[in-house]
Amino acid sequence: MRIDTQDINRSVTISQSAVGKKIKARIANCRLPIVIGLVTRLHLCFGRQAAACLVASVFLVSCEKNINITLPPAPSQVVIEGHIETGQGAYVLVTRNSPYFSPLDTNAVLNSIIRDATVIVSDGLHTDTLPFFIDILPKPDNYLYTTYIPWYYKKASPTVIGQPGKTYNLVVIVNGQKFTSTTTMPNPVIKLDSVWFKLQPPSDSLGFVWAHLSDPAAEQNYYRWYAKRINKDKKFLAPIGATFNDKFINGQSFDFAYDRGSEPNSTAADDNNAEAGYFKIHDTVVVKFCSIDLASYNFYSSYEAAAASNGNPFGSPSNIKTNIVGGGLGIWAGFTTSFDTLVDKPHP
Repeated sequence: MRIDTQDINRSVTISQSAVGKKIKARIANCRLPIVIGLVTRLHLCFGRQAAACLVASVFLVSCEKNINITLPPAPSQVVIEGHIETGQGAYVLVTRNSPYFSPLDTNAVLNSIIRDATVIVSDGLHTDTLPFFIDILPKPDNYLYTTYIPWYYKKASPTVIGQPGKTYNLVVIVNGQKFTSTTTMPNPVIKLDSVWFKLQPPSDSLGFVWAHLSDPAAEQNYYRWYAKRINKDKKFLAPIGATFNDKFINGQSFDFAYDRGSEPNSTAADDNNAEAGYFKIHDTVVVKFCSIDLASYNFYSSYEAAAASNGNPFGSPSNIKTNIVGGGLGIWAGFTTSFDTLVDKPHP
């Protein structure tokens, strides 16, 4: 995220480069399965540090000694990724984690999906038992290697609907093992004041989507940004760094921008050329701006930190935080959402 403020003496830039070498990977010590909706591309940005490491290795080569290490197998754990948002019913994906070095293929993807779980969502007044749902909508050509998962738990006509200020309980039972979680959708709804497209020099056609936010000073706020290009993206996508809080911007009004997110391992041309990470002039973009609770913030921010450091020889190992109780991994999140639509035109 790129931030400009008029009231703060310095600008804070929290951005992730959209240009990087995409690799197939699993996130943070096998804590997420290969098919969880948040598996994303990882960036290998070595730069000068890698060069220094290479030079050092030349001097240390004579001291090398081969060490064989047998890694213990990762314990099998249930991974839950679910959310409920304003005006919508719940969506829950239930899978098992996968060992780091296990094959990434069609069978691995299919075998990780748990189809016979009992999934229950309630708001204190109403309760929905979510059936296993198979999405029959057209699928992308490489859907088994993207975050598009056509098998999840969802009720066609739910009675439990997302509403700001309400608390939602989740119960998932897998082979007699019970997992629970609770999330609260923040209230009031915090909307962006404005959104616009701005070219990124020297390009005359590519740029970022910018927004102006007036953060309320009365409470601690946590946010997550998604965007979707009409007729180009099949779902709302969040770039790395899309989750932030108001620790340093509480009560401030400021401008900020995000690059374009993409499906992991995407084969789309504009995710593998000079347009990667950029929005393009004349794109129609819908921005979904979400307020989330602290537990959701902790999950998404720790996930992003793990994704950003994975593959970096100078990165520190990190675990992804979870709000799933009972020995499971993952997230049950409530999104208080607002939407803005813009057509990308040059902004002065």
